[in-house]
Amino acid sequence: MTSQVLLHPDDDLTQDDEQIWSSLIDQVKVGDTPRKSQELEVAPKPTFCVKTKDKEGNKVFINICTTDSIPEPKKKTVDDLVKMLDSEEEMLAADYRIPMSIGETPHAEVDKKGQGCSVHDIAINPNYVKTIKEEPAFMNFFLQVVFEGLTAKFNIELEWDWLILKNRTHVGRVKPHMIRTYRKPVIQEMEKTESTSKRPVKKTSKHTQPAPKPDYILLQEPIEGTPNYLIIEVWLPGIESSSKLTLDVGEDRLTLHAHPAKYFLDIELPYDVVPMESGAQYDTEVQLLTVALMTTCAVELPSKPDRVISLDRERFLRDLNKNDN
Repeated sequence: MTSQVLLHPDDDLTQDDEQIWSSLIDQVKVGDTPRKSQELEVAPKPTFCVKTKDKEGNKVFINICTTDSIPEPKKKTVDDLVKMLDSEEEMLAADYRIPMSIGETPHAEVDKKGQGCSVHDIAINPNYVKTIKEEPAFMNFFLQVVFEGLTAKFNIELEWDWLILKNRTHVGRVKPHMIRTYRKPVIQEMEKTESTSKRPVKKTSKHTQPAPKPDYILLQEPIEGTPNYLIIEVWLPGIESSSKLTLDVGEDRLTLHAHPAKYFLDIELPYDVVPMESGAQYDTEVQLLTVALMTTCAVELPSKPDRVISLDRERFLRDLNKNDN
């Protein structure tokens, strides 16, 4: 198994490659046939509740809930977090995001003393709840993201003086969330032509044991600077039809299954992409899958307060030291 990441397209470019990539990029350009995402209504399950106050001293409760409809963040260690937040490299910080859903509107409730308060509902993946409960550093990091997300979305400022309620998993009635889901990219099968039949077959070593991860390369377009598109080529010897392939694209990840259990590929993308804007083509002659992905750099997207990452690094490191002492 080999992989070459972010090669420039002119390193080993043929005319056929250019035609295929141009065709795929045309499929995903903004302004073509709209590919709408779907919204699924889910009922998050309450797991724990955070109590804090806003700058005016009003009580604010945050219900932390879970749903399998939200993906789990990338696996990180405490050292990874410290390195990320202690670094001045923006790309390093942008590498770690916490997928979550922030309720559309806060709901007014009454606390156990009969006093009015506002409540926000946050939904995350259930596996990530285990992570933040087991490690204080992750809890601190997660709540900073939540607080910043609420500030960005509702223009409120929360005090960094919070506690987790011991005997209550939530305050008030948790409202349903609308979770955006994306369709799977459609893989178009190329018709056999004279030009495609001349394309060289990727030479692969003879495997004495099954190799679950196929050879692939990841390229960028344009060559210089921040790319508008990512092009991924995956060689799949033995796969005669695109009907054997299942391709899933997330905002920062691509997975490919070749059935039955022939290949599996899981790639963390170097740039965020727009999942609903993607194109894929499978050349059965040379058994090559080509995927074109539009990066978020190529299109103006609405702000996502639940994906904000510009945290207070000094606060994180200070609180981390407190936990160690």
